[in-house]
Amino acid sequence: MKLTLKYKKLYINIDTDCTTDMILEQLYQSKKNRYLLYQEGKISISKETIKQNTAVKKGDIVCIQLPEVEDDIEPDFTPIDICYEDDIFLAVNKPSTLLVHSDGTNTAHTLSNRVKAYYMQQGYQIPVRPLHRLDIETSGLVLFCKIPFFQPMLDTMLKDKKIHREYIALIQGHLPRNHMTIKKPIGRDRHNAKKMRISNTGKPACTDVMTIKKYKNFSMVHCILHTGRTHQIRVHLSSIQHPLLSDPLYGTKDTRIQRLALHAFRLKFYHPILQKELCVECTMPADITKVIQQGS
Repeated sequence: MKLTLKYKKLYINIDTDCTTDMILEQLYQSKKNRYLLYQEGKISISKETIKQNTAVKKGDIVCIQLPEVEDDIEPDFTPIDICYEDDIFLAVNKPSTLLVHSDGTNTAHTLSNRVKAYYMQQGYQIPVRPLHRLDIETSGLVLFCKIPFFQPMLDTMLKDKKIHREYIALIQGHLPRNHMTIKKPIGRDRHNAKKMRISNTGKPACTDVMTIKKYKNFSMVHCILHTGRTHQIRVHLSSIQHPLLSDPLYGTKDTRIQRLALHAFRLKFYHPILQKELCVECTMPADITKVIQQGS
């Protein structure tokens, strides 16, 4: 099926005989969401509202009036660095020392607050929905969903490893091999609630690490996540005795940089409307660039 967005409506061009319930299931809509769409008369064919589980045939065009959803996030009008935007996605380059969303204490000065202000300035009446998060000190790309209807599909894509996140990191020393795959389960540290650790009873975790360049006493590496565990890159690199520069939780502080040296520089994901994979990249932050230049 082909999807088209226009004026807060989703048009679905049917390519095989099926039912509207089958279509909604393919779009990862829950039973509750499907019920509400039918009850509120949000689904139609040829401008005629349809009932639950209506049969459709090849060539039909199903129209869904997208539900409007709001949130109570306060705007922060600090400008954001937009790396990609379309009707569904917004990819923003997050600076270090900024939370992606509220931690319950800081509710007014997060990346989500800044995105809310941007939406307001553009006249968008849409909620702020980050699809994933970065540690507060990690800089780089964060992907937001602009249409709540697609959130279940995108959450499933993230869970099924169809949204790929890639990082540049500066690590202590040199890897024993230029390309390594670290497969070690990660669990909560029982002695430090803020810390994770390698644990046989933890959740499976896999990280690819490739050396980009070696310097005198540190290396620049390319990390690809195949799972999304808390502190995954930090824990895996520390477990092979090559922690990130300036990561006191899993290594030591470093005077060359004032935060952990990790930057999310690339996102790859499937676009449900364009029906192709997109690749979004962002520039290297000044503090990491400075360390590299000084090490050359």
